Amino acid sequence: MAMNEPKQFSTETAPDEIASELISEFRATGQYPRERVQDLIELAISEDRETSELASRAFFVSLVERLADSFEPAAVSLYNRAFAQLIQACCSSRQGREIARELKAFNLSSEADLIARAESLRRRQPPVWTSESRSKVRRVVALSRVTLGADVAITSVIIERVKREFPNASITLVGGRKAAELFGGDARLSFREINYVRAATAIERLLSWLDVLAAVRETIGDLKRSEHLIVDPDSRLTQLGLLPASRSKDFTDSSSAFNEQSIYTNESLDGYLFFPSREYKSDTNHSLAELTSMWLNEIFGATEQIYPCISLARADINTASELVARIGRGSERPVIAINFGVGGNLAKRVGDRFEHALVARLIAAGAMVILDKGAGSDESRRADAIINNTTQIRLDGQQVRVIETDETHITNLLNSDRLDADMLVWNGRIGLLAALISASDLYIGYDSAGQHIAAAAGVPCIDLFAGFSSTRMLDRWRPTGRAETRVIRVDAPADENEILSTALHHAREMLKNSGQ
Repeated sequence: MAMNEPKQFSTETAPDEIASELISEFRATGQYPRERVQDLIELAISEDRETSELASRAFFVSLVERLADSFEPAAVSLYNRAFAQLIQACCSSRQGREIARELKAFNLSSEADLIARAESLRRRQPPVWTSESRSKVRRVVALSRVTLGADVAITSVIIERVKREFPNASITLVGGRKAAELFGGDARLSFREINYVRAATAIERLLSWLDVLAAVRETIGDLKRSEHLIVDPDSRLTQLGLLPASRSKDFTDSSSAFNEQSIYTNESLDGYLFFPSREYKSDTNHSLAELTSMWLNEIFGATEQIYPCISLARADINTASELVARIGRGSERPVIAINFGVGGNLAKRVGDRFEHALVARLIAAGAMVILDKGAGSDESRRADAIINNTTQIRLDGQQVRVIETDETHITNLLNSDRLDADMLVWNGRIGLLAALISASDLYIGYDSAGQHIAAAAGVPCIDLFAGFSSTRMLDRWRPTGRAETRVIRVDAPADENEILSTALHHAREMLKNSGQ
């Protein structure tokens, strides 16, 4: 095969097969399957766009996400080795030259350097911040977890604790635009937008790290290491801690390769904290929100339970409250928010019949339903099918009333004389969706951002958890908040009738417990 000729594969599932095979080989032998990893990497960095996209998706979804969701220390080691191998391959490519240059400035010039850095982060004891060291900090940078659910469950806990520990410091969240909609109501927070595209090729995802470095460096400016703090919650922006997120000048001036002492001296005590979310207290069944709070207690030397939270814009809160109040016409009907989004992972769904029946039964029982139309054409199409099915229902001889709105039409809707419905369909921003969830009496949805938003807003939540790769994943991603949450474990193959019955039973009990 010629040097630049893209490696070919026979079917679109071949990269996924390679990912599954290398995980199986590692678990069976305990040996690192370097050649199988290289096969997948060569496809992921291919100059053929279609090949690169398919293989990159397999690397991140079938390998990386599967390893991360197992929450096993051994899986973290395999991840570190495989990703370090990918980074080095990308650095050798034409597009990765700038990545290689930046890593060299950190004395990270080889796979061994990257792995040593990652392993050091895992092994070290978290530093304890004294009152003196806290008083010096003027700016805190928190890195986003990229996905909204993780930002609510983990990053928001970190931000809340940091606000208490560093009352005089400015705090910046580096992440996507949507994160600002969930936390933009907090006057203590500022935001630096980073466009990390989860559907991009491997090299494109790594290139976004350069934007992260630029954002962090501009935020901390010329502050001394003791005057700033960077908190990495196991972020995808640093590829789960494999890539640094600071200034290269914060490292030793020595030209020697990376060593464990350099990371401990330059990133740990003086300006960098890393939360090892995939293996921290790995033998427990605590949720990630609970573990984050425990980890922060170790660092700041106090026992305090911090719950996830959201800080919405006042305009979104007011709009959602008025909309729910006017549609309900002051009735005593419970308001139930529902989101059937799965982020493209169809394994998280129960099925069409379940979704149609759940909405229909809740409305028939007297509830007003807020249905989020979701993201993308597939979720929109499924929502349309639910709407069509719902409009066929008759209540007291009349057709069920459905109102669908979005950002463009919501003002006219609020100015309408007749505004009452049995189902409100929302098709728009996450900030207004979060406000609508916050104005509801109950939330029901699959494992996604919605249930974490509900828990953070203090809204009772029913989480339909399907498609999990391990029981520990189910434990870790359980929504956590001050209100009651119930998780319905959905094993394959799913019995849709049984799950429907269970969900309705929980809904009746939880609404009764909340006084509805």
